Order: sequence, then structure tokens, then C-alpha cells
Amino acid sequence: MDTLHHPEEIIERIGGCGRFQVFLSVMSHLLKLPTVLSIYLMVFSIATPNWRCADAEDESSSMSIFNTVSYYSNFTIGNLTDEVSLDSDNGTKSYNNFKNCKNRNGTQCKNVVYDGDMKTIVSEWSMSCDLPWVPSTIASIQMLGIFFGNLVSGQLADSFGRKFPLFASLLLLIIANLVGYFSSSWLMFGVARALCGIGMGTYLTVQYSLVTEVSLPRWRPWIVAFPTWPILACGFALVSYLMPDWRKLHILATVATVPFLCLWWFVPESFRWHLSHDRTHIAKDIIQRIGKFNNRVVSDETVMELLNTTVIASPSGDKKKYSFIHLFKTGKLAKITCLSAVNWLALGLLSYGIQYGIQALSGNFFLNLFLFSIITVPATFIAIYLSNAIGRRKTVVLTYTVSTVGCLLVGIVQYIDTDLRDSLTNGFALFASLGIGIAWGPVQLMTLELYPTVVRNIGYGVLNTFARIGAVIGPQLAFLDTRIPGVMYFICCGVSVCCILASLFLSETKGADLDDKIKLKKDYSNETTLNSK
Repeated sequence: MDTLHHPEEIIERIGGCGRFQVFLSVMSHLLKLPTVLSIYLMVFSIATPNWRCADAEDESSSMSIFNTVSYYSNFTIGNLTDEVSLDSDNGTKSYNNFKNCKNRNGTQCKNVVYDGDMKTIVSEWSMSCDLPWVPSTIASIQMLGIFFGNLVSGQLADSFGRKFPLFASLLLLIIANLVGYFSSSWLMFGVARALCGIGMGTYLTVQYSLVTEVSLPRWRPWIVAFPTWPILACGFALVSYLMPDWRKLHILATVATVPFLCLWWFVPESFRWHLSHDRTHIAKDIIQRIGKFNNRVVSDETVMELLNTTVIASPSGDKKKYSFIHLFKTGKLAKITCLSAVNWLALGLLSYGIQYGIQALSGNFFLNLFLFSIITVPATFIAIYLSNAIGRRKTVVLTYTVSTVGCLLVGIVQYIDTDLRDSLTNGFALFASLGIGIAWGPVQLMTLELYPTVVRNIGYGVLNTFARIGAVIGPQLAFLDTRIPGVMYFICCGVSVCCILASLFLSETKGADLDDKIKLKKDYSNETTLNSK
């Protein structure tokens, strides 16, 4: 054996960034549609439409409560404080208070009337006063489902391949959204969202493995960081505005997912996964299939020669099974896991904290949701360029710096007495959201490139669970922020600073080939010896 080949050399021989890679990349981004719909369905489903207490005999003796679409109105049941406002149309006075479920005489409101066309589970089962804790509980249940999906799917993907859990997640989302549509009680809806969470967690763990493992380093930033998510989120804001009915949106999510199941017959398993599990002949067939798709046919003899001399190959026929423990097998892997966990925790904490905080900001809910999504799109292209120009690590540091500055400014503004407080809060919150929104791409990319193939999905899945832990905490911080203004943003600012420090101690992966097996010191010395012959 004169030299050891790296799998990237095989990818170059079969077309590099050919038609197959383009096809697989496009499909991987289109496959985000079911998950984006399912995640934002929850944001919409637990929102509170405009409502009023209709107990009183006439309008003047009733307390009218007109909420902006707000998640937090579910929790704000306090003492009555009338705010008298003047109706500019007819000159009459009306009483407005959006933090109370009591009549003016102090009795509990028994007849809540929801205004407008917006239909959510809050209006479906009249939760504003009787069941204020249910929406947040269901949201937490969904996050726990995502958490469980992350944990299980990482192990599944590294043990049984990337393809099976990917398509299993789509099937589960179809079932879960159908159950959600037919829900006859909030308990049944909670079960549906738990199943939805497991499906989303599974998808989020395995979404990029198939395509990154057949792609070259220079194209991975485009594959991982392309802003499909915020574009689809903008689309959801428009669709939910035009069709503000939680049941109809569940049917839409179901119908939109079904066609993607057909891709099972067109998307092959990762040849690197087969090769890392010493299934050389299966890997050979997949490589030739990709080469044929790219019009780069390679003979059996050439493929087998490359495979038998690749750094992945294990002539000993080792059938070793890998697990969570192997993420700490070496000091290098332990360092990657611990430092990356900080970054992923922040992704969930800041993203979901700010996302649920959108509903407490001034202005229109649908417009705010659209703006907080669309702002990420142009910035993501800059992040993709920077990932290749200055490196992944520096890009991650830059994005968390933006979040740090934005969160700090939002927190400070809460204690400045100015008529522009609402506008400044929205603007700086948008700036903070911009930073964390574009951080997802380079952080995910670094994670995929830092771990070897045999534990890549396990590591990616475990780190995703840290994002879900942050996602559970984030909405609670947003609620706390309604009681102590600015506290969520000050905490997020501190977490972002920790991420900057953690990222500085991670290795740069720009232009690096993917490792495929866990390398101990003796493996490095053996590889050096073989290559020097």
C-alpha cells in the first residue's frame, strides 16, 4: 500500500459538486418544510386571539379585555386595574385591561368571547381564564419530545444509517399532525405535539448528515447555512395570516409532508457510513450510482482500489458499536463535546426566548414574525461567505458578538424613560435575533466537521439535546421578562459571551477533510508511517 486515500478524493473522482450533490442539497432543504410548519404551528396554536369578558349586562358595566396576540396573557391574571381610553370613532369611553379575568365587581369572568377570525387552541377550549397554564405546558411537552428525538435518533443514525431515521421522522410528523387535527381535547392535542416533537427532533439530528458526507469542504457552508429555514418561516407567517385556523394549518402540514416520502426510492444511504462499518461492497455500489448520476463512471477495479486504501477502511473487519461514551473517548473529543454544548445551549435559549418574546413585543404579531424571519435571509449569505473566507470559528464568534450587543441594548433600554422605548426594544431585539439566527449555520457546520463519521450523528444528536434544554428555558425567561423587564436579555447577553469564549478554544475546520474514525495516538503514527512509504 503506497498511500492512504481520503474519502474526499473519492468524491472528487465521482464528480465533486455534481448533479447528485446539487439534487441531494436541494432535497435536504425542501425537507425542512414539514419541520418548519410543525414548529411554527405551535407558536400560532398557543397564541391568544383578541378576547373580552361578556358577563356584564351592558358594555359599560363589563370589563373589556382586548389583548394583542400574546402568549403571555395566559399567565397574567392579577388584580383589576381599569384603563379608561377614548374611542376616537364615537367619542365613548371603554375600559381596557389585558391582564385580568375578573369583572369590575371583582367576580371571576365566566363567559369569555373571542373576537376576530383567529382560531387557536386557546379560543377552541377557552383557556384564557380557566386553563391559563395549559398552552405553556403543551409547548414544554413538545420541547421534551424534540429532546427525546435528538437523543434516540443520533444513536439510530450511527447504528442503522442516516436514511431510515430521516424518513421515519417524516412519517411520524404526518401521523402527529393528523392526530392534532382530529384532537377533541387539549390532552389529545398535547399527545399529538409530543409525537410531533419526537419527529422534529429526529429530523433535526439527521438532516445534514447524508448530504455533507458526499460533499466537499468548500460547499458545506452553502449546504448547511443556506437560509431555507427563515424563508419558510416567512411563508408560514403569510399562510397563517391568510388562514388563521390551527386545525386547517395542521392539515396543510400533513399534506405538505406526504410527497417527500417518495424520495425514499431516490436517496441512497451514505457510502461513508457503510464504509465506516466495513460494508465495502455496498459502499462501492452507492459510489458507482453517484458517479453515474454525475456522468463520471468509475470502473469496479478503480473504486475497489480506492476503497481498500482509504483511511476509513478497517482490514481487521472491526464491527465495533459506538455510543454516547465515545464522545469522550479522547481528550480532543471530550473538548469538542463540552465546548460545543455551550454553543448549542445558547442556540436554543436565545432563539426560542426571543421567538416567544415576539408575541410580547409591540405591533402586529404576524408582521413581527415575518420581520424576525426575513431579516436573517440576507445576513445568512454573508455568513456563508465569511465561513469560507475567514473560517467557521471566527464567523461563530462574530454572530454571537452581534447577539451580545443586541441583547445588552434591549436590556438597557427597558430602564430608559423615553417615548421610543417600544421602537428601540423591537429594533434591538431584531438585531439580537439576527445574530442568533445566522449563528445556527456555522455552529451546525463546525459540529458536523469536528466529529468523525462513526460518532457524527451521536454527537450531533447529543448537542441538539442541549439546544432543546435551552429551548425549554427560553420561553420561561421570556415570561420572566414580563415581570422583570430586560432580565431575559441580560441573561442572554451573558450566555452569548460564554459562547464567544468557548468558540475560541475549538479547532478551525475551514477546508478540513472529515475524519471518519476515532483516531487514537497510535492511529496517527500508523497513518504517518504508511504515507511516508
